[in-house]
Amino acid sequence: MAKSNVLTIMIFNVTYEKKDITQEINRLVGVPYSFLAKLKKGGIGSERMMVIDASPMIEGLLQYDDQPNFCNMELRPTGIIVYFKYRAETYAWAIPFAKLSLYRSQDNYRIYGEAEYVKVNKAFNGDVLKKFMDKLLEHRAAYLHSISPPS
Repeated sequence: MAKSNVLTIMIFNVTYEKKDITQEINRLVGVPYSFLAKLKKGGIGSERMMVIDASPMIEGLLQYDDQPNFCNMELRPTGIIVYFKYRAETYAWAIPFAKLSLYRSQDNYRIYGEAEYVKVNKAFNGDVLKKFMDKLLEHRAAYLHSISPPS
């Protein structure tokens, strides 16, 4: 894989489709759902989320000028992808469910994947965002239950 397209193990420049990057993302979080599966699940993407804070690596990809930054998420069978735009570039942060942590506070959500994180504002699309986060947590719990050994 070309160094310029991969920033860390799980953050990829996906502005232009490259087969090796697509394969690595699919390996980390599973292949995209089919059209019918997306309909059955009631959608697999989040609304736009306003980013209010991020880890240094992700912060370096965002423009904190005068305009707010946004991201959105896509559910995959074994994880999620968080998409960011920086100027004309699009970045995908692939987080397997096993490495995903989600924290809710009164005003925001924090999404962690290994050492990276992003904090999004709950007030922006609050009810829709809560519904998506609940769906994400259900999928994560079902996946982790399916891979854990029987007790």
